[in-house]
Amino acid sequence: MNGIDQALFLWLNLVPDAPGWLLEAARAISLQWPHWMVAATLAVALTGRPPWRAQAARVLFSLALAAIAAAGLKHGFHLPRPFMLGLGTAWLPHGATAGFPSSHTAAAAAFAASAALAPLRWPVRGLLLASALAMAWSRVALGLHFPSDILAGLCLGVLCAALVQWAGPALARYSAGRGRRPEAELLS
Repeated sequence: MNGIDQALFLWLNLVPDAPGWLLEAARAISLQWPHWMVAATLAVALTGRPPWRAQAARVLFSLALAAIAAAGLKHGFHLPRPFMLGLGTAWLPHGATAGFPSSHTAAAAAFAASAALAPLRWPVRGLLLASALAMAWSRVALGLHFPSDILAGLCLGVLCAALVQWAGPALARYSAGRGRRPEAELLS
């Protein structure tokens, strides 16, 4: 963490006299949005038309990959959360675990990036981007992450979505028995 990271955190972290509606919005985004992401994606995966089901599966794989990658990176970096350093106000109870990168933000970015690759209209893609940015804001506003944790989570989520989108068709063709090895398809 550097001075800019700390200054941005202190600017974005909700203060004790922040409007109650703003605090409740941040809490709802952080606590409820992950459940809605998964529920909506599962609903499409189970009931949608075949192309939508395939994209929903890629969204779920992107979410899973982002969560696993974020957990692994947290164990590697061991960077503290703001409240562990006595900075700002933590508005949600949270264990004193590593905060870099933000798992919530990585998952939201993976969801938004992967879902936005479906044949959606631009306003829907804009809402997906806004939802990922809202998650990013909420984690800092609630005092659980530094902005650098958030930026890393956003990058990780988009990277995981891109990787799944890129590898998915090659692996699907391979599993369908087309006779090509997935690594040959990925490299061609």
